[in-house]
Formats: sequence, C-alpha cells, structure tokens
Amino acid sequence: MELTLLGTGTPQPSPQRAGPSNHLRIGGDSVLVDTGNGCVRRMVEAGEDTTDLDYIFLTHMHSDHTIDLAHVLITGWIRYRKRPFTVIGPARTKDFVQRLVHAFEEDIRIRRLHDRVGEDVMDVRVVEVGHGDRFEGDGWRATAIEVEHGYVKPALGFVFEEGSSRLVISGDTAVSDAVVEAASGANMLVHELMQTQPHRGGPAPDGRDYHEVDREHLTEFARRIANSHTCPHGLAEVAARSGVPHLVATHMSDLDEPWSREVICAGYGNTLTFGEDLMRFTV
Repeated sequence: MELTLLGTGTPQPSPQRAGPSNHLRIGGDSVLVDTGNGCVRRMVEAGEDTTDLDYIFLTHMHSDHTIDLAHVLITGWIRYRKRPFTVIGPARTKDFVQRLVHAFEEDIRIRRLHDRVGEDVMDVRVVEVGHGDRFEGDGWRATAIEVEHGYVKPALGFVFEEGSSRLVISGDTAVSDAVVEAASGANMLVHELMQTQPHRGGPAPDGRDYHEVDREHLTEFARRIANSHTCPHGLAEVAARSGVPHLVATHMSDLDEPWSREVICAGYGNTLTFGEDLMRFTV
C-alpha cells in the first residue's frame, strides 16, 4: 500500500501544514482518512482526484478532521463523478453527513449537480463502525479501534491491512493501549503528536509538553487538551511498547524537533519520521 500524508497540522491554521488527512492507495482502491482543511488541494498536489475515491474514513467528529468533507463531495460531483461516495466513521456520522449535504443544498441546486451526476450518485452511503468492526475493500481490510481522545467519544483509529502489510493510523488520542496493541506487529504507525515544546517550570501553557505537570493546576481547557492528546513522552511510551519498525508523527504545530526526537528515541531505536505534508511512503 502507498500512504501520502495530505495534512499534518492541527486546528491552528498554518501555511506549511494542512489539516489532518491521509490518502491510501491500497489494493485496488483510493482511500481518504479524515478530511481536514486543505485536503482537496493536497490531493491535487499529490496527483489524486476526488472522482476516483472509493472510501472516506473519519476518525471522529472534530471539525479539524471533517471540515473539508463537503469540499470533497461537491468537488467530486462537479467533476462528474460516476458513483456514490462511501463514508465510514463512528456513531453519528450518518447524521453529520446528512446535515452537511443539507447545509449546501442551495449550492447543489444552483449548480444543478443532480442533473450533472444523477440522484443515485449523490446518495452518500454511510457505514458507522465501532471498536473491532471490520470493513472489507478490494484486496484489503480496515479494522476500527476505539482510542483515548479524552472527552471525545467515540473516537477511532484504523488498522489497514493488505497482504502482509499493516498500517495503523491513530487519529487523535492520548496514550492508548488499543493503539499499542494494534501497532505491535504492524509495519508503520502514524500517530498524533500534539504537544511538541519542552515544559520549563510552572503550569504548562497550551501547546507545551504536559509530562509530569500537576494537571489539577492547569486551566480547564489546558487540562482537556493534556488528557486528550499525546506529548513526546507519551509517544515515546507508545513507540517503545509497540516496537513498531517505523513511527510517523503527525498532527503537529510548533515543533521543537531536536528535543522531541531526543525524548521519543530515548527508549526507541527504530525509524522515527516527523511528518510533513505530501510525504509519501510505501508500507
């Protein structure tokens, strides 16, 4: 399978990083995982086309992972897509997709997209999945795992398998036993790394590493972030416990790369890549 990091950023706008999104060429299919800000443009830059997409996976309902779903759908219809989209995601995905299409119904009407592609093509198919559920594609399968995204429930990661190749995409999560278990024996783990700056005394401000910080003294917002995401010390634990041969960090903003690499690699001797938009890997 071939993985392209379309967007490696966070909810904070960045000229270097688009919102969270990944593209897979797996088996005979074109697969999108999350639809963060700028993913359609990144697809074009990567030589991919929304008209060719077979499946769209959503890890959870946070806006930074879903905000460009309408752009994906409507661009496909504008470009005379021949078949319906299929969206796979956690509980409430169907309601979200229905509301999203409804929000753009005036644009759809004005463009006469129904005339362009047909009613059946615009019938978006939604499959809601939970922990352990499997989805079969053309020569591959995906398994959903529920991860630890703090107050956001449900939140999923996905394990993609094609032959002997196994890729784990964590989605947004704190340190998660489910991710460690899934990544053990995998070829690659793509894992979020939200706090990427060293903590230097006092309650850690938002965006810093929260390792060993007294979280009771954080603001409520900072505490929610700390309990929902993975800092370098946490990712070091995931990497060491899973022993995955190749770890790719994503979902980053201001990155102190030398410090983060030192922390993560203290107990991890395999390959670590700090992801950048449009990086491509063969898994």
